Amino acid sequence: MSEMESEERCVDCGDVMDIAGAEELRAQLLDALASKQTVTLYASHVERADTAALQVLGAFFKDAISQKQTLQWKDPSTVLCDSAALIGMTEVLQLNAGLD
Repeated sequence: MSEMESEERCVDCGDVMDIAGAEELRAQLLDALASKQTVTLYASHVERADTAALQVLGAFFKDAISQKQTLQWKDPSTVLCDSAALIGMTEVLQLNAGLD
C-alpha cells in the first residue's frame, strides 16, 4: 500500500471482513497503531463483516483510544454498520458518529 508521508495512516477494510482475513486485518491495525498517526479506516466497499473481524476492530479501537490515537471512518458501508449493530458494537467502533 503506497502512501505519502503524512500525519495519517490509512487502512483499507476491503470487501469482506471475515475470520479468514482477521489475522491480516489485525496485522494492518497493529502496524497503524504503532505509527502513532491518525488512522483512517476505508470501509465503503465492505459487503460482509463477521463477528471475528468486528472483534479484531473492537480490540483495536480500545487500544487506540487508550493510547489517545485519533481514529476515523471513511464512508463505512451500511453492511458494516448493520453487522456491528447486530452484535452491539456500534458504539465501541464509533460507527454512530455522524450517521443519520
